[in-house]
Amino acid sequence: MKAIGAFFKRRWNKFILDVKGEFAGETFSSLLKNNLMVVFGAFIYSIGAAFFLLPMNIISGGISSMAIILNAVPGLSILSVDTYIIILTWAFFILGFLILGVKYSIKTLVFSIFNPLFILLFNYLIEVAVIDGIHIFDITHLMDITLANSTVISSEQLLPIAYLVSGILGGIIMGAGIGFALLGGGSSGGTDVINLTVNKYFHIKVGTCSLCCDIIIIACGFYINGMNLLASSVGIITSFLCSVLIDMVFQGKNKSYIAFIVSKEWVKINDFITSNIERGTTLYRAQGGFSRLDTMVIQVCFDRSEYSLLERGIHKIDHSAFITIVKASEIVGYGFSKKVKEGIENVPLSPIDAERLVLKSRRKNR
Repeated sequence: MKAIGAFFKRRWNKFILDVKGEFAGETFSSLLKNNLMVVFGAFIYSIGAAFFLLPMNIISGGISSMAIILNAVPGLSILSVDTYIIILTWAFFILGFLILGVKYSIKTLVFSIFNPLFILLFNYLIEVAVIDGIHIFDITHLMDITLANSTVISSEQLLPIAYLVSGILGGIIMGAGIGFALLGGGSSGGTDVINLTVNKYFHIKVGTCSLCCDIIIIACGFYINGMNLLASSVGIITSFLCSVLIDMVFQGKNKSYIAFIVSKEWVKINDFITSNIERGTTLYRAQGGFSRLDTMVIQVCFDRSEYSLLERGIHKIDHSAFITIVKASEIVGYGFSKKVKEGIENVPLSPIDAERLVLKSRRKNR
C-alpha cells in the first residue's frame, strides 16, 4: 500500500509541476486573452455544428459526426446526438490526458467545456425561436418559394440545395472556430487525440492520420445515410473547407516561418528550441544599435504546428525577449521541402543533434 501511495504522490507532484510550468511566465492578461480566444473559437465552431451540420446529419469527421453515427446505430438511438457529443468530448479528453499528458489536456480543457455547452444552447435556441409558427433558425424547415414570374419552387426541390449550403457553411464556420481556438493556444481536442497518439507511437504525420480518420468516419456515414453518395460527397466538401479555413484563420496560407530572437537568456532559449521543438538554430553575434551592447540573435525555421509552442516556450524563459516572426514563401532544406539524405556528415551540427533532426525529418516526410 505504501508503494501505491508513493506512486500516486509522485504522479500528483509531477502533475502540479506540469500545470505550474504550463502557466509560468504568462501574465494574467495574456492568459485571459488566450482563453477568451479559445472560448470564442468554441462559440464559432458550435454555430457551424448546431445550425448546419447536426440538423442535416452531415457526416464530415470529428466528434459531431461520430455522435450522429452512434445515434443512428440500432439500439444506441436511446441517447440524443447532444448527449453523445458530451460523452465523446470528455472521453477523448480523458484519453488525451492519459496518453498525451497534462500539457495537451490543458490546451483542450477550455474548448471541451464550452463547445458542448454552446451546442446545447444553440439547439435550445432553434427550438424556442419561433415567429408566426416558424422556427426561424431551423434550416430543415423549408417553405415553397414563388419567383417573380410566378414559378413555384417546392420545399422538396430546395432540400438538396439546403443540404449542400449547410455543408459548405458548416465547414467554413467550424474551420474558422478551430482556427481561433488555435490562435489562443488551445486545441479542439476530439479526434486529434487519435491523430497525435498515432503520430507519437508510430511516427506517422498528423495530417495523414487526420485524413485517414476523417475517411473512416465518412465511410461509416456512407452506410448510415443509406449508401447515399451525394451525402458522403457533401461530407467530403465540408471536411475540405474546414481544413482550409483552419489554415487561413490560424496562420494564413503560409506554412513555414522564420523567427529571430534576441534575449539575455539566449542559451536557455536555444536549448529549448533544439530539445523541445527539435529544430536546428543559427546563432548570430550582434550589437545593439542604441545600447552598443553585445548580444546573440537566434534564427530558427519552423512550421505552422510549432508556432504556439515556440512563442509560449520563449515567453516562459524570458517574457521580455524580442521576437520577430516572418512568413517564408519557401524553405528548402532539412526537415522542410528537401528530403534528408542518409549521410549527416555535412550537417553543421553535433552528430547527436544531426541524427535527431534526420529522424524527425524522416517522420515528417512519410
